[in-house]
Amino acid sequence: MRKTMIIPTYWCRRTGELWREGDAVYDHPTPVDQEGTLERTLLSMKQFHEKDFKLVILICPTTPEVEEEAYGQVLRITRRAQLNAETYLFTAGDLREITGVLRTAGLNDQGAKLLSMFGYSNVRNICLLAASILTADAALLIDDDEVFELPDFVPRSLEFLGRRVYGDIVHGVAGYYLNSKGQYYDDVKPEPWMTYWDRFSCKARAFDQIIGSGPRLKRTPFAFGGAMILHRELFECVPFDPLVTRGEDVDYLINSRMFGFSFFLDNTLSIKHLPQPKSHPQWKRLREDIYRFVYQRAKMAGQHTTGNLVHVGPEDFDPYPGEFLKPDLEEKIYRSSMMLSAQYLAEGDSDAAMEAMRNVYLAKHDAPPVFDAFRAYLETQSQWEKLIHLVRQERYAVRAVLERHNVSAPEIHLDREHRRKLTQEELLTVLAKLPVFSVFTEQERAILHDYCHVKTYYEHETVFTSGDHNEEVCLVLKGKLRLVANREASSGSAPLEIAYLTQGSFLGENCLSQSVFRLSGTAEEFTELLCISKMRLKRLLNEHPAIGVKLLQCFLASLSEKINRSNDLRKETAAYDYNAVDMPTDV
Repeated sequence: MRKTMIIPTYWCRRTGELWREGDAVYDHPTPVDQEGTLERTLLSMKQFHEKDFKLVILICPTTPEVEEEAYGQVLRITRRAQLNAETYLFTAGDLREITGVLRTAGLNDQGAKLLSMFGYSNVRNICLLAASILTADAALLIDDDEVFELPDFVPRSLEFLGRRVYGDIVHGVAGYYLNSKGQYYDDVKPEPWMTYWDRFSCKARAFDQIIGSGPRLKRTPFAFGGAMILHRELFECVPFDPLVTRGEDVDYLINSRMFGFSFFLDNTLSIKHLPQPKSHPQWKRLREDIYRFVYQRAKMAGQHTTGNLVHVGPEDFDPYPGEFLKPDLEEKIYRSSMMLSAQYLAEGDSDAAMEAMRNVYLAKHDAPPVFDAFRAYLETQSQWEKLIHLVRQERYAVRAVLERHNVSAPEIHLDREHRRKLTQEELLTVLAKLPVFSVFTEQERAILHDYCHVKTYYEHETVFTSGDHNEEVCLVLKGKLRLVANREASSGSAPLEIAYLTQGSFLGENCLSQSVFRLSGTAEEFTELLCISKMRLKRLLNEHPAIGVKLLQCFLASLSEKINRSNDLRKETAAYDYNAVDMPTDV
């Protein structure tokens, strides 16, 4: 299963510079002259047993004015961490370029609105977009203020994903947060005004029911945005709702349930959450909760029979968030706001008291959407599916944008024929590691640089198809190729998988005797091929005959090995009609 971990990191103006009109608002973005908590998260990943995943760090600036500085900070932090995972930095500039590619391919204005890094829901959608571009089967959403304590976090998070459990396919897995004390409860001190706004006690009951009791995997009414694992079938169908200003994680679970996807919580999948102290006053945090719950309740109330959607109600999400999506929400808001206002008055803060009382007015006159929230989300979902379709269609172009900030690999510049320049030093380093080139001296390997070129392919990209003209022999420098034989269309059978070619494997040796591929090849992952054309091979034989002969001997040894393997396979599967397909000897 291909997996991509995505970590959004938020950056704002320098320390002491005030927020300005138009800047995005987040809980605790890092000033670009500081380093924040990201490095702590990355260093905690070094304990992982499994390194076979891609990491995307999504750099989210509160304003375009800090984009360059934010990128510089994240690049320095990432390089210091020295992770083994293949790491990409996804910038706002990358998103603008990808948007341009997709617009050229037919993306409309409604779809383009989903390509934004402003607001938590939009940021989460770009996380899903990154996973789709990298052809991930699983997207692991993590936050930059968390610390991994489980060395097997990655395989544990994927253990049930895509499998059937209790009659349902597991499309989403929720982990859970541990606070600084190692507990799964919110690190919040109860106050008198919370008597009727018992959100934290509701959450505690829900946590006890779902996290604190068996079995290990159970259906959940809540999820955490920084510990959320999504299957491709889910994240390429269901987007985060950009109209939800807060609580986008729970809202995503609600949307997923509406579209018939199953979400489970794994009560062994924990991650330590160490957020910075919230700077917003209590009346403002209450106001944010009011807007989210009023909106989510309106979206639920607007459900109507359409397609294969599943009707969900507040009781499906009890005790939390269900208790705040029911008809008594207005009563909860009124009583809690008045008690909070009284508390502020007792403390002598009349301005805050007025803001707390104003929450009652806003809950009635401003928070309720003036549009059909359910229909609006259906339109968002429709645009999301169209967007993902275009990403698949333009996979090569959008992936090329991300590859520019692949900090785990040298910068790659490709032309229309997939070629990139290869330095002599880089070629020598790669060839020295391949046993097949041990018969060459370092000087001979250096001479090959002038006769070879490198071709690069991304995951799932077609390298060649049966019947394609071939004029070059290639060596797999990096990655993996999947070879298949195309059966007769009249048989109705799927293509037959023949073999995988990995680093050090040759292909295309048949160009020396014929010029047509008999099999089809697809890159299973990011793949680079070192190629020499038939014309350049002849030139090499004329100009450096000793080196040319050695290279031909390598080709012949490869062909001999393939023939032997092919004969062995024929004997083992004699019942199969191999006249209908071609074996690896023809690649």
